[in-house]
Amino acid sequence: MQSVRTAVVGCGVISQVYLQAFQERFRIIELAACSDIDKEKMERTAESYNIRPMQWQEILEDRSIELVVNLTNPAVHYPLTLQAIEAGKHVFSEKMLAVTFEEGRELCCQADRHQVRLGAAPDTFLGGGIQTAANAVRCGMAGGILSGVVSLTRDYRVLGEILPHLNRKGGSILYDMGCYYLTALCSILGPIRKISAFGRNTNPVRLGNRVGGPLFEKEIVVEDCNVLTALLEFACGTLVTFHLNGACIADETFHVELCGSKGILRLGDPNTFDGKTVLQKTGSPPVTLPYTHGYQEQSRGLGAAEMAWAIRKERPHRAGKEMALHVLEAAQGMTKSLETGCIYTMTTAFSIPQLLPEGYIGKGFWGHTEETALL
Repeated sequence: MQSVRTAVVGCGVISQVYLQAFQERFRIIELAACSDIDKEKMERTAESYNIRPMQWQEILEDRSIELVVNLTNPAVHYPLTLQAIEAGKHVFSEKMLAVTFEEGRELCCQADRHQVRLGAAPDTFLGGGIQTAANAVRCGMAGGILSGVVSLTRDYRVLGEILPHLNRKGGSILYDMGCYYLTALCSILGPIRKISAFGRNTNPVRLGNRVGGPLFEKEIVVEDCNVLTALLEFACGTLVTFHLNGACIADETFHVELCGSKGILRLGDPNTFDGKTVLQKTGSPPVTLPYTHGYQEQSRGLGAAEMAWAIRKERPHRAGKEMALHVLEAAQGMTKSLETGCIYTMTTAFSIPQLLPEGYIGKGFWGHTEETALL
C-alpha cells in the first residue's frame, strides 16, 4: 500500500506531537515537508525530523504532496485550508475547522467542488477512551441515553497571557476546549437539534498580571464570553447540560456523565485518548470498563492517519468535515443564543462515524499493530 505524501504547515508546539506520531506510529503517512512563516522555526523543525523545509507556495505547487495537515493559528485556518483545497490537496486541520460557521461551510463546499478530502480535529474521539464509551452506549450497557451533564473549568486568564490568540474571537474556552466535549458527545449521540444558552464575559478588559510575561501590565481585551451554560437537545432525544467556565481559579476540572434508562456512564477527559469509562448501575458498585479499542496513549495525528488510510481504501473517513462543521455551528449557535435570548435551531447534520474495529490494543507481539484498526 503506497503511503500518502504529507506536508505539515505550522511548526508551533503542537506540531512536534504530530510530526513524531507521523514518523513513528503511522506507516500510511510519508512525511515530506514542513512550512512556517517563521523561517528559523521551519528550518529547525525540518532538520529535527529530516524533512524538507518548504515555502507555502512551494507546497501548493508540488503535485507529489497529496495531504496537507494545517496546524496553524485558528485565525488562518480558513485561508490556508482554502488555498490547499483549491490546489487539489486533501486537508486535515487542527481544531477548529474555521473561526466562523460561514467560513467552515465554505470550506466544506469547496472540498466537495474540488473532490478532495477535508477532515479536522479534535480526533481524540478516535482514542481508546471515547471509543470504549461509545461502544458501551451502542451495546446498551446503560440503556437508552436520556440525559447528560458536561462541565469544564479552566483558567484562561493565565493561558490568555501565554497564548494571546485565546483572547480573540474563536479562541475562548468554548472554541479552544469546548470543541473536544462537543465532538465526543456528537460522535456518541449524533447531531444536535436545538440549543439554548446563557453566558457572559466576566472581565472583557484587564491588565496582564503574569510577572515576566510579554503582556505584563498591558491591556488585554477578551473578545468572547468566558462563562457559559447551555442546554443541548440532540436529534436522538437526549438532553445535555453543557457548562464551561474559563475564569475559574481552581485547577482544571472536568465531568462528563451520560444518564441512561439502565445506568450511568461517566466518561474520561475528552481532551485525552485514554480516559476511563465507569458504569454505575442500581445496587451495584461502579465498574471501570476495560478498553475495547486501541490508541490509549497520546495519539495526535490519529485523525489524519485514519483519513490517509480512507483515501487509499476509498472509504469515508471518520473525523470528517460534516461533524466538524456541525460542532463549529453548535459553538456559534451557543453564542447566538446567549446574545439573542432565543433558542438556536441547528441547520447542519452528519452521520455518526463508525467505531474503529474492536481490539488491536497495544503493539502486539507477532500479530496486529494498532494501525491495523485504521485499514
